[in-house]
Amino acid sequence: MRFKKARLIQLLILIGVVLTWSITTGMQDAVSPPDAVSDRLLQRVASAKGRSLLNFDYNDEDTARLMKILYLERKGRPAWVGEEGSAVLAEKLLHLLKRSHREALYPQDYGIERIESLMETISRDKEQDQPLNPDLLIDLDLLLTEAFFSYAAHYSGGRINHQKQYPGWVYKPRHTDLVKTLSKALESGELEGTLKELAPRFHYYQKLHDILNNYIDIAENGGWPTIPAGRTLKKGMRDKRVPLLKTRLMAVSEKPDSLKETPEDLFDRSLEAAVAQFQKQYGLKQDGAVGPSTLRELNIPLEVRICQVAVNLDRLRWLPSELGDRHLLINIPAFNLEVVENGSVVMNIRAIVGKTDKRTNLLSSRVTSIELNPYWRVPRSIAVEEYLPKLQKNPGYLSGKNMKVFAGGYYQNRPIAPESVKWSRYSKDHFPYFLRQEPGAGNPLGRVKFVFSNEADIYIHDTSTRSLFARNRRSFSHGCIRIEKPVDLASYLLKDSPNNPWSMRSLQAEIRKGKNKTLMLPKAVPVHIVYKTVWIDREGNLNFRADLYNIDNIPGNLKLLRASLERFQNQNRQLRPGAEASGSS
Repeated sequence: MRFKKARLIQLLILIGVVLTWSITTGMQDAVSPPDAVSDRLLQRVASAKGRSLLNFDYNDEDTARLMKILYLERKGRPAWVGEEGSAVLAEKLLHLLKRSHREALYPQDYGIERIESLMETISRDKEQDQPLNPDLLIDLDLLLTEAFFSYAAHYSGGRINHQKQYPGWVYKPRHTDLVKTLSKALESGELEGTLKELAPRFHYYQKLHDILNNYIDIAENGGWPTIPAGRTLKKGMRDKRVPLLKTRLMAVSEKPDSLKETPEDLFDRSLEAAVAQFQKQYGLKQDGAVGPSTLRELNIPLEVRICQVAVNLDRLRWLPSELGDRHLLINIPAFNLEVVENGSVVMNIRAIVGKTDKRTNLLSSRVTSIELNPYWRVPRSIAVEEYLPKLQKNPGYLSGKNMKVFAGGYYQNRPIAPESVKWSRYSKDHFPYFLRQEPGAGNPLGRVKFVFSNEADIYIHDTSTRSLFARNRRSFSHGCIRIEKPVDLASYLLKDSPNNPWSMRSLQAEIRKGKNKTLMLPKAVPVHIVYKTVWIDREGNLNFRADLYNIDNIPGNLKLLRASLERFQNQNRQLRPGAEASGSS
């Protein structure tokens, strides 16, 4: 009996050894799918050079570097796929990419067709109980990661390289730790919420984002009508085009019901008011009548308007995430300077901006001081392009213009007589002189200059040619910003000075002395020079303006937008038959 028990124990031990050997050997011969994917993924990432990991032509080696950092930190663990194929978060990312046109981006940029194709292949293999191909899983994971980095970079810092399109673009790209962002999204499972944290926080952006989605809703529901040409439409007329005009205005009106209550073909007082409001928003003469200019703006295709909103959203992504509780905002296409305090516009001032061939630079800085009765230190470009040719023809040209000439050591040296210089010896490439206009009535900077550090060497200032402010289109400067009410702005910016000595009256008195004087602001005030052809005004109204410097690039973006809208419409058409079938059963 004792012998049989011993044999039984030995047999059980032997069976255990055999089973252990079998299991461990089997594990060595057949590594589980996640381990196989991780090992191959880590090997592929570690050995990758240059752009070899990338799928999108517009991405550079910096994106490849981010991908390496992510996967090395994860020790090759996939971000989006598992042994069952693509994870839920991958589906969420694909959904965001498909709807990226609602964020002023374009789905075609993120390889959605290839992502869908890989997902479908992997899903089909799974349904057919086929072993999942590790290489396909790796391809999908890398593609999704690259798409995320591209989308997040565009979403947070802009899709378009505006520095290439606009030589005077001084703004630098906003930098975000995208590896940290993706890691946070993967850990929390909150993909959309994590991405939304990257968006600009100022209300201009949020309002314009709402407008974009409203316009896309209109497009996806049939758009707005085109109004045929004909006689000018005005109050009191009956015309078969009036219903189309009402439909067009109601498409974007905040009070569409006010136009529904009138006779269908009658151009009445409420329609006149709606037309006048439209004209105000588009910078047109507000006469309430639909003439050629107003009709032209009404018939701009909806897709073009969507592209305008989208490119303006993209430009706003280059601005600092916080503009400042108190700041100056200069909008070039609006020819306007706003003083903003705690989200409200407290001062609105007409501005003159750079000519189309002397564009005003786009930048952010801080106003630190105000110069009363300023000197005008003539920029070298103006000195050699405008003054030198006139001095070569007439060495006495500067006589009576209250200007001085300095040689060699900039303005520290004593001035020299212009007539003593042989101007014919000099050229644009060789001009060792500096010109300066003294304070006075003819000084182009006027009586007040606002100083802020910037690489373009431009200022906000008064002007001696004030009649130009009466013009609607005010692009007359060499790049600086001339403003209509410099003393008002100076008084406002100096109001927090100790004992507030600089009222409007005291500033005017100091200016009358005619002497140059610098006043330091008690606190530097941010200034942002922007280019908004679409914006929301202080009454909450949407405004459009002409593309003064021709940088919106509507034709290039229009093709991408139409493809995005067409894709959405095709998806809807594919869904409708099924919906109709289920409804009829």
